Amino acid sequence: MKILRPSFKMKSLETELSNRINSIELSNKKSNFNLLLELFNYGVESVQPKNILKKFLFVQKNKITIKENHKIKIYKKVKSLFIICIGKASVDMALTAKSIFSKTSIKIKKGVVVVNKENFKDVKGFKCFSSGHPIPNNEGLKAAKFIKNTLKNLDKDDLVLMLISGGGSALLPFPVNEISLKDKILTNKLLLSSGANIKEINSVRKHLSQVKGGNLIKMCYPAKVHGLILSDVIGDDLGSISSGMTTFDETNFSDVLSILKKYKLWQRIPIKVKNFITKGLNDLNLETPKKNNKVFKETANTLIGSNRLCLKNIDSYCKKKKLNSKIIFYDIDMNVKKFSEYFVEKIKTIKTKKPLILLSGGETTVKVKGNGKGGRNQEFSLHFLKEMKRKNPEKEFFLLSAGTDGRDGPTNAAGGIVFTKSIDEIKKNNINLNEELKKNNSYDVLKKINSLVIIKGTNTNVADIQILLLL
Repeated sequence: MKILRPSFKMKSLETELSNRINSIELSNKKSNFNLLLELFNYGVESVQPKNILKKFLFVQKNKITIKENHKIKIYKKVKSLFIICIGKASVDMALTAKSIFSKTSIKIKKGVVVVNKENFKDVKGFKCFSSGHPIPNNEGLKAAKFIKNTLKNLDKDDLVLMLISGGGSALLPFPVNEISLKDKILTNKLLLSSGANIKEINSVRKHLSQVKGGNLIKMCYPAKVHGLILSDVIGDDLGSISSGMTTFDETNFSDVLSILKKYKLWQRIPIKVKNFITKGLNDLNLETPKKNNKVFKETANTLIGSNRLCLKNIDSYCKKKKLNSKIIFYDIDMNVKKFSEYFVEKIKTIKTKKPLILLSGGETTVKVKGNGKGGRNQEFSLHFLKEMKRKNPEKEFFLLSAGTDGRDGPTNAAGGIVFTKSIDEIKKNNINLNEELKKNNSYDVLKKINSLVIIKGTNTNVADIQILLLL
């Protein structure tokens, strides 16, 4: 198994620390870090499309079957097949779908891939776009216009397979005509740094877009559409994954106004965005499509992977390896500081004499106040380190917190990997941890103590996971 490695180099680290910690501690550190990385890697691989899509999508002769538990959807005599892949897992999804159809008489009429640059790869037979994430760019807008043109003039006998994964919100920007891409980008930046959760952010995004919040389905009507969706959001809400491109929207312009006022953004967003939202409050024609809209009559969605599935797979792998493990938190959705406090309090209640691996997943939030560099996983690892030192100083631990897509915030790191003595390394480097956290400068702190986890794009995205080893 290929193990994803953190940014440090073990040999140079061993030389650097040889005079500070004894060889037994160092050996334990290396093996325990590698254990956490092996578990993380296993979880990521278990939710890569190449390993899961074939469990849901089947093709025989002129029949396409999509299975989900006991639910089966069959499409017969498809006139034209279109495959649209949007999100960080798009390349893997396209390659896997292509291999499934390659041995059948059903041919893909047109295929599109829209993916972030870290995961970009040309897929033969598909039009591929390397788009911007987490900040949208013109390449994404070009991709959206290409998709709109591809899906025009479909009829009821056509089938569009929408292979959706996390990140699609930023990767496929298509602002309403009343606002510019620049306006949309600024609004998006403000939302990402406000502390708003992903559902709130997506509620705003949907109402400023021509593709999100079910608007993409309007482009396909009257064709049949089936979404195969890899979830990166809490609770696997289909309306939030990539801003719900393939399902109806339950929010409205009043919700958008409330969210922007809640996070004190109403007076900061571009004037054209304000004007459009104000207009939308009084014009139902500008609303996103709702549940009873006719465009959803021939639309279905199937969830193929999630954060929960990733955690369960890691837990099963631990059991197979006879490691003592437990999933302690599902669907985490809170500020990184609050979560670190909550996690440490929970640890204090756990009584075990054996080493224990605790698994957690979800998506935390960070309210950016400083001008430092970092991401929610990096910041969480440092808050956790600080909280353990304060409330549970005798307990030895090793922690990995990382994004399953291989990227944490606007950095090249997936997250952080720390252990009990990392707090001593911070002090030895003359780092004022409190001040750096105030600046949201977790990246530089972790970099100085060789504790960044830097990997390439993973071709999947099911939010974040934390793996904690207690000794």
